[in-house]
Amino acid sequence: MAVTPDRMTLADFLELPEREPALELRQGVVSQKMPPSGEHGSIQMWFGSQVYIFGELRGLAQAFTETRVMLGSDTYVPDVIVYLWDRVPEGENGRFPFPFTTPPDLILEVLSPGQSVRSQLDRCQELVEHGVRAAVLADPVHMAVYIVRADAEIGPLREGDAIDVTDVLPGFKLSVSDVLARARPPRRRG
Repeated sequence: MAVTPDRMTLADFLELPEREPALELRQGVVSQKMPPSGEHGSIQMWFGSQVYIFGELRGLAQAFTETRVMLGSDTYVPDVIVYLWDRVPEGENGRFPFPFTTPPDLILEVLSPGQSVRSQLDRCQELVEHGVRAAVLADPVHMAVYIVRADAEIGPLREGDAIDVTDVLPGFKLSVSDVLARARPPRRRG
C-alpha cells in the first residue's frame, strides 16, 4: 500500500523514520509492507531455518529475515534473503552493514492477504533485475509456488513439485509440499 502520493528520492526516503511493518521505496514510490499472517510467518521462519540447517551449518549460505536491501535507487525488505557464504555482506567494521547493498543470491517472498500474485511476481522480477539470481514466491492462498529468474518465470508449481534452486544453492532441495505444509497448524499437516 502506498503511503505517500508523490515520488520520492532515495535520499529523502532514507530520512524517514523506520516503521512497522517496514517501508520500502520502489521506483520512487514509498509503500508499506503488509502485516504478516500466521501462514506468512510460519513459511518465512521455516524457509530461513532450512537455509540455516542446510547452508549455514555447512558454511555454504546464510539467510536473513526482514532485512533491508538497497539496490540502486530502490530499497526492499524481502521476507527472506539468502547469500552464498563468500558473498555475505560485511561492513567496514567487520559487522553486517545497514542496509545491505549487495543483491542476495536467493530471496523468498510470501504472499499476504490483500496482495495479488501478479504484483508480487512483478516485485520478484524487479529484484531479479537488480541482480538477485532467483526469487521464490510462496502463495499459501492458492497453494502454489513460483520461481522467478532473469530468463524465466516458473509456476504455478503445486503440491508434489520440486522447487529447483540448486543452480543458486547446490544440493538445496525443497518441494512445494514442504513449504506449503507450513500454511497449516502442525496437527493438520499430512
